[in-house]
Amino acid sequence: MSENAASRKPQVPILRCRIRSICVICVICGCSLLLTCLRLDSFLFDPIRVEGEYFNPAETDTSWHVRGDVIPDSLIEPVTLHGLDSNRVYGFFARQPNGAGRITVLYSHGRGENINRYWGRVELLWEAGYGVFIYDYEGYGKSEGAPSGAACYADAEAALGYVLARRDVVDSNVVYYAWSLGSFMACHLAADNADKPRCLILENPMASMSALAKEGAVLGIPGSFLVDADFDNEVRMPKLGCRTLIIYGKKDDTAVPERNAEVLLTAAKDQPDVTGYPVEGANHSDLPEVMGYGEYERVVKAFIAGDSL
Repeated sequence: MSENAASRKPQVPILRCRIRSICVICVICGCSLLLTCLRLDSFLFDPIRVEGEYFNPAETDTSWHVRGDVIPDSLIEPVTLHGLDSNRVYGFFARQPNGAGRITVLYSHGRGENINRYWGRVELLWEAGYGVFIYDYEGYGKSEGAPSGAACYADAEAALGYVLARRDVVDSNVVYYAWSLGSFMACHLAADNADKPRCLILENPMASMSALAKEGAVLGIPGSFLVDADFDNEVRMPKLGCRTLIIYGKKDDTAVPERNAEVLLTAAKDQPDVTGYPVEGANHSDLPEVMGYGEYERVVKAFIAGDSL
């Protein structure tokens, strides 16, 4: 056989090597695509847009006990902030009449829907005598942009900047209150900024993205694969530098206490001003209802005032 004929024979080892290389590339690309999908944060953020105006009764989740007639319209101020990349972020300040009340609550809400869902909590805090500012994260309600860890942190910082700039707000009397996902924003503000709140209240908080991954909702993949944000309250607990109340439902099946609230309390064991308040029978979303509104108000007011619970 001539040399030219031999050169035309299939190079089986080379072909096999190339096939293996192509398979490896496909697997890598497939895994990258999977992880990219997992990083879309669709499991973490669950916003609902508001196309018209906020507080449309047809768009209000009545299961969250939003009454809608507690705070006079004249005391509700719409606010526009600028978040990440100058995206417009919307919020509302519910002020006390005639400047009454020296405490202002900065409220960071959970992962679902928008301000409409959480307005019932604003009403409870306002009835307790506090001014309350609530804001939507980017991509929620009418806020521009899309939700992400970086965007949520920027939105929280813009909200705090707005509250501290108000003439009727005393800096030392600002309370950070957060529910569920909002605990990441409130702990970020308390631990990573020089301005310290009067106190911090975390309702059914989350410990970290890794803790959420362990709940099994996202295939057990480590939290670092799920979101770009530095969402880790466990690390921040020793750095809060303020009185902190962690109030949580013993039956919470979303942020299971053993992997979230109780982990945070352990992380803060050397901090003298961190208090845990478990509520028997309460799940993730019904804590004030299970406690009873009167008892819920008593606990919140006592803690903010610095009294024993």
